[in-house]
Amino acid sequence: TPAGPVPRVKTDLRWRDFAGTIRARLGIKRAQYKIAPGLYCVGEPDAQAPVLVTANYKLTFDELRKNLKDISAWILVLDTRGINVWCAAGKELFSTAELIEGVNRTELRKVVSHSQLVLPQLGATGVAAHRVKKSIGFEVVYGPVHAFDIPEFLANGLTTEPSMRRVTFSTTERAVLIPVELANLPKPSLWILPAAFVISGIGAHIFSFHAAWVRGSMLAVAYAGGILAGAIVTPVLLPWIPGKSFAVKGAIIGALIG
Repeated sequence: TPAGPVPRVKTDLRWRDFAGTIRARLGIKRAQYKIAPGLYCVGEPDAQAPVLVTANYKLTFDELRKNLKDISAWILVLDTRGINVWCAAGKELFSTAELIEGVNRTELRKVVSHSQLVLPQLGATGVAAHRVKKSIGFEVVYGPVHAFDIPEFLANGLTTEPSMRRVTFSTTERAVLIPVELANLPKPSLWILPAAFVISGIGAHIFSFHAAWVRGSMLAVAYAGGILAGAIVTPVLLPWIPGKSFAVKGAIIGALIG
């Protein structure tokens, strides 16, 4: 390109990508699962090709590119410190300043002849479109919530259907977060469970191994029950549990498990 070479990425994910996704879902080095910020492309984009903006969390980047099969586009990756778009927008990382910096750093004006940037809808809380327009002359267009709707969005001339604007929270989308919750437990459990057994053995006879085993086992079962209630049952059954407040829903399941 007139701004220098731009990496072309594949839209087909490889086994390394799937392995990285599994590690991220399990919370293994999740904060380091990111790619270098900058300008990328898929297909054979020209100066009129759309510019899709995303975060440098690799799970987010992979979700975007795998839905761009047979599409030619530029992908502008912002430095969000390896955090997904929605969370990064709330942390002011997917932000107006970072977007302006990303456009200037990649010399995007030399690459495209139009002045539109397609941003994920969930990044809207972090970006002031009017400031972007005033600063660098690019118009911000908000795309759909889900990446799988982007091909239809592009084919329709950057217009969305009402369903594309709706955030879903299906059983699958909730269940996929369970491994992350469970992956955070082993380290504190290595301290909590031994401490529970030790405390359970303290009594009138200073310390009793029998009491430690009996009461400690009961405490360990209660600990496991709390994990089952909070990390697994409540997320899976969320829509069917009475009440609107997450606290009420959690209390109901916690009481039943208890």
